[in-house]
Amino acid sequence: MKKPATALSVLAIAAIASTSSVFAAAQVDSRDLTASQARQLVQEQGSVLISTGANQFDRYVANGSYCGVGSDAQPAYIPTANSDASLVGYTCEAIQSNS
Repeated sequence: MKKPATALSVLAIAAIASTSSVFAAAQVDSRDLTASQARQLVQEQGSVLISTGANQFDRYVANGSYCGVGSDAQPAYIPTANSDASLVGYTCEAIQSNS
């Protein structure tokens, strides 16, 4: 009876470890990329987490189709290796009602 429980424990640990590495690999630092590399990354991935400094990150998207209902794509300028403010794509911002 203990063998199935042990096997499940090993599988659970492996799943958690692989998930953690996926999240770590998915996030890049914008300051390590040129402006064109950052733009290309967003265009190719469609949606990507990019760090812009210590403990600062956001989700950048290629276009508004990556934003959810009630959100709109707004131009996103971030620091890169060769610029203090490069247009890399868009962030999804909640649409503000005028009422």
